[in-house]
Amino acid sequence: MKKTSELTDKVDVLGVHIDNLSINSANTMIGDFIDSSNLSAHSSSYYVVKPYVEFITKAHKDTSIRSIINKADLVLPDGISLQWASSYLYGEPHKAFLKTIRSLLFWIHKKDWRSQVITQSHGGPNQTVPLLKLAEKNGWNIGILGGKPDEIITRKQNLTKLFPRLNNIYCWHGYFASEDIQKLLDDIKSKDLDILFVAMGFPVQEKFIYANKEKGLAKVLIGEGGTFDYDELGGRTKRASKKVQKCGLEWLWRVIIQPRRILRLFSILKFIILIKRFSSKSRV
Repeated sequence: MKKTSELTDKVDVLGVHIDNLSINSANTMIGDFIDSSNLSAHSSSYYVVKPYVEFITKAHKDTSIRSIINKADLVLPDGISLQWASSYLYGEPHKAFLKTIRSLLFWIHKKDWRSQVITQSHGGPNQTVPLLKLAEKNGWNIGILGGKPDEIITRKQNLTKLFPRLNNIYCWHGYFASEDIQKLLDDIKSKDLDILFVAMGFPVQEKFIYANKEKGLAKVLIGEGGTFDYDELGGRTKRASKKVQKCGLEWLWRVIIQPRRILRLFSILKFIILIKRFSSKSRV
């Protein structure tokens, strides 16, 4: 496996350095961040990003986005596409006839091949549900920034039902005017949060995190995207069955139930082409 030169536990995918950790190990590290953080003495927060295909293709061309991602304390892989890319680039077989086609049509559906480099996808509720259970166990204060104004009350109610032992949970919508930002930041900071999930979509949430990581908003800031829209977290988006997830076809399920997502297939195609080129250059 080819890894980055700076940190031997990271995998380089188009210049983005992905932490190759299990979900359990990643959540344990987040717990360690919380235990070691002292915002009263030092206002800087740890921050976590969870890149998926659009992240990687954007970061490949935009050095400022790539810098924000690579400076994160944890970079967790969101989605089967990153597992495919890492196995294609660094896994076995290194040489095979029509490798791209075979890997996309056949090997990607085999867990042993797909997981040989990046072992687990942290996307959606995969990593977040266990983290919230850990938050219940440890009595952490949780905040969520994102979503529409009319969703906030329902979101808090649903999460309280799903995780009744959460110490405190606070929600803020993501539709705020520029003149209201300081008031919002002050309100968030007053809650003494252990984790703030910033769920405003890429790259808005990552830019918000990076711009405000020194302001003591929470011990850990996590870019969460649309995770809280899933039914597993009280949202309206029904998740694919475990069988479909296991086969690596959850992306197809999402396209079926949300046809507008078919445009994402162009991003995936672009990602595949970039990975193919990246692989060719790495062998030169």
